[in-house]
Amino acid sequence: MKKLTIALALLLSLGFAAGLAQDGEKKTATVRHVSVPVMKAHKELESHRVALAKHVAAHTVSIEIDFDREDVGGTAPAFPGIPGMGGPDMSDPFFRYDIGPFSGLVVGPNHILISDRVLGDFSEDGPSDAVEAITATLPNGERWPARVVGRHQQIDLALLELDCVINETCPELRVYPLPATKISLNRGQGVLVVGRGQNPLGALVNDGVVSALEREGGRAFQLDARIGNSTLGAPVVDNDGTLVGMVTYHNHQTFGQASGVSYAAYIQDVREAYDAMKDGAFIPRPPSPFMGVGATKKWPDKPGLEVGNVVAGTGAEKAGLRIGDVILQVNGTDMNELDDLLKIINEHKVGDTLKVKIQRGEEERDLEIILGARP
Repeated sequence: MKKLTIALALLLSLGFAAGLAQDGEKKTATVRHVSVPVMKAHKELESHRVALAKHVAAHTVSIEIDFDREDVGGTAPAFPGIPGMGGPDMSDPFFRYDIGPFSGLVVGPNHILISDRVLGDFSEDGPSDAVEAITATLPNGERWPARVVGRHQQIDLALLELDCVINETCPELRVYPLPATKISLNRGQGVLVVGRGQNPLGALVNDGVVSALEREGGRAFQLDARIGNSTLGAPVVDNDGTLVGMVTYHNHQTFGQASGVSYAAYIQDVREAYDAMKDGAFIPRPPSPFMGVGATKKWPDKPGLEVGNVVAGTGAEKAGLRIGDVILQVNGTDMNELDDLLKIINEHKVGDTLKVKIQRGEEERDLEIILGARP
């Protein structure tokens, strides 16, 4: 694919500006017209992104899941709830399942990577018992059955095997090679998410920037692209067309078409997960670490989280943490916001010990809190 070179820089230096000149009570406006080279650069950039989206889309498929209603219970809702957007009780098993369409990335002759979340509850030999069939719609409209051959819940990926094979029964399908080396990302870096929408023959393209790194315990990076269920499993590429990640599901409170917050697995983790799954690995999600404390910011101008709740039987209670204590530091890091505490907890695993500095009244104390498993 053609590189962007200096097109972005040219666009930032647009020669289009308006100014006001005052002559007594009279004001006039002057306009500088866009130069021909800048307009040309803009068109080249636009053409590049269109070609890039088309190239990536050729490596994606649309995935639909058929569920057995008797296994999930209930009847089909008129308007299924969207995670993070209100709606039915998501603890009801029926409402945890969505038939799609979802996006899938072609990574082998008959291998498709998808988000594991769409398969329902974990099973060591395939999807949940409620899944009756999985169908992949190729870019040319052909529909082929697929089966689950691997799952990796920690990264939120699953591997499907198609009944067709590239260069044999489905020659138009294209494999997107997974990079063998780590791809470095930067905050503010532009990316494209290219998946499949409600129309399986049409690509769904969303652009955005990398807004945060090392989220979800270091397993994902954050995007500002507005995406939804259809783009779960979609590839994320940079402006050169290099595969840098895959859209994954992590937090139902922020995931949704209107949230502007989404996550993607790092491509090196995707590669490692794929290598394990193609050998038949089914890896469950590890238990989430849990400290057992609720806290809010104490002071506006200095670190400190005031404890408002301590869950009985947790590491926080066993270590002697009390309501009213102020958490100043955890593992030497100042606690300026609740997110600081959550980040450190998520970077650890069940059984790890956190060194916590607190203030109780006028006295500072040091506690050691062992993380348990989230209930």
